[in-house]
Amino acid sequence: MFPSGAGDQALFTSLYTTLAQQLPREPMEWRRTYGRAPKMIHLEANFVQFKEELLPKEGNKALLTFPFLHVYWTDCCDTEAYRGSVKEDMLRWQNSLRTHGSSDWVIILVENNDTRKKNKTNILPRASIIDKIRSDFCNKQNDRCVVLSEPLKDSSRSQESWSSLLLKLRTLLLMSFTKNLGKFEDDMRTLREKRTQPGWSFCDYFMVQEELAFVFEMLQQFEDALVQYDELDALFTQYVLNFGAGDTANWLGSFCAPVRCWNGLLLRRPIDMEKRELIQRGEASLLDLRSYLFSRQCTLLIFLQRPWEVTQRALELLHNCVQELRLLEVSVLEGALDCWVFLSCLEVLHRIEGCCDQVQLAANCSHTVGLWAYATDKPPAEPETQTALASQTLCGG
Repeated sequence: MFPSGAGDQALFTSLYTTLAQQLPREPMEWRRTYGRAPKMIHLEANFVQFKEELLPKEGNKALLTFPFLHVYWTDCCDTEAYRGSVKEDMLRWQNSLRTHGSSDWVIILVENNDTRKKNKTNILPRASIIDKIRSDFCNKQNDRCVVLSEPLKDSSRSQESWSSLLLKLRTLLLMSFTKNLGKFEDDMRTLREKRTQPGWSFCDYFMVQEELAFVFEMLQQFEDALVQYDELDALFTQYVLNFGAGDTANWLGSFCAPVRCWNGLLLRRPIDMEKRELIQRGEASLLDLRSYLFSRQCTLLIFLQRPWEVTQRALELLHNCVQELRLLEVSVLEGALDCWVFLSCLEVLHRIEGCCDQVQLAANCSHTVGLWAYATDKPPAEPETQTALASQTLCGG
């Protein structure tokens, strides 16, 4: 998550390391809508400096690229300084948030005895400064102004103040995130419902739902992230089956292009950025899309400690891809598909071997035997073809 920080940047910088370290230490109960069971999650936040151009614009369908919660930092305890500059800066900050429809914010007043000693002339009591800020900015939201007392001191008062602030930030972060997540999911469902309309693009929709998967993965909710990819998998499969039954969709045309690359699956990277960019540009082939989708499912299944499910899904994928290429009447060089299947089998087996020890592999050999059998059944028929395809594969397809 990316909260933004405004106000005294030097002050915030002096506290950032402690804040970033302590914020995720205590879990928060996350309650979502639609009757879903609550979960305990750890909130990690990467604060960014507040800039108006970072605020979300109308129609923005992103969860990870703009800040949810906005924090204003100040240690002002001088009457003239507050009236002359700090108050005006806070006004500009709040006006920017209001203009972009951002209502999730908090003002943090840092109290340091050292600062108070340096500014004895026009010092207001702490309560008076707090009252003024609340009166000027918070109205009925008095909880949106928090005092952090002597944060750099090693004292019980400092620790209690930190604990109170961290709880407040976790609570506000979770509230803001849940609200924005709900809106994102509503927008995503609306976009999905438009799939029968002209101009709808599966690739565009793919990127939107994957954004949701990335968010769940960031929160270590790997099962929820996997669900997003499984839904995309099922949606694409249904369209291909419908195409085979005579029901066409314009966007499927790009997946009917001849196969020009048969490198096999790539499972050693958490995210295959090259294939992801092809999907984003709407230039992915059927094998590109299927390879990328499976690589993400594989990564999440490994996180969930379900490696044997990877082998089962891999066999289904390989069989289905062969059928889908035929249904879409995709032109494939002779032997290329067999080469892709063979390399993909080896890649899956290699990935499983990398996350399991020998005892586990021996005890679960029944899960890998199908891939070994499929691999041995799929080499190109002619030795000359096998050599040529292997050479092209090693050279990048």
